[in-house]
Amino acid sequence: MAPIPAISLESLSKSFGSQQVLREITFSVPKGETYCIIGGSGQGKSVLLKHVMRLLLPDSGTVRISGESIETLSGEELNRVRKKMGMVFQESALFDSMTCLENVAFGLMMHRKDLGKREILDVAREKLRLVGLPRTVEEKSPSQISGGMKKRVGIARAIALSPEILLYDEPTTGLDPVLSASIDELIGRMKAELSVTSLVITHDMSSAFRIADRILFLYRGEIRASGTPDEIRESGDPLLQQFIRGETRGPIPVIPDEKE
Repeated sequence: MAPIPAISLESLSKSFGSQQVLREITFSVPKGETYCIIGGSGQGKSVLLKHVMRLLLPDSGTVRISGESIETLSGEELNRVRKKMGMVFQESALFDSMTCLENVAFGLMMHRKDLGKREILDVAREKLRLVGLPRTVEEKSPSQISGGMKKRVGIARAIALSPEILLYDEPTTGLDPVLSASIDELIGRMKAELSVTSLVITHDMSSAFRIADRILFLYRGEIRASGTPDEIRESGDPLLQQFIRGETRGPIPVIPDEKE
């Protein structure tokens, strides 16, 4: 019997009014692997990620987390599944009214009622060390630290509850190449040291090639191409190659032989 994937999407479709955003999306992410979803703006990447988190319900199709369909879950059942996932937001989404340590501890305070405050803060400190941040960051507010440090605090918060799955929304956006490479190295460490499964939404092809076991190219709500980094590099698909070369960052235009 084949191992149960960490994440599985089966014929997932979603429309908003007359606009179909996702069309029959099907793929599975094996446990412990990192998949990157690439594509231009407005191609459905963020909508796909929201379905994995069950922030949106599909019009048709299924999302399974560790083999369990999540469409009909509610209340405690949904919370149980969501605890398996940690989310790293594009803009870090940290609370400026809290210190960095308190930001990391927030989820633990909400969900680990079995731990006392001192134990929770100890776990939060451990996660900050794991992502390579010094003790001096703990008592600073997010507004007092750099963009790269904010990304690391966001990752520390995402792993605070020891999730099985990490979801990243544009983790290197706004960072220079050196900082982007350091975040990629950190994503790789989370995979190696915590054995997490990762689903990464990104426009950054250098990042995708560094961290991905497999890359999926989303175009007009469909998976147009899928493969290993080497297979994606060598693909003859003109739209994919155009995206890789960075010739557009907006919606990808239709080339002459493309279906309407």
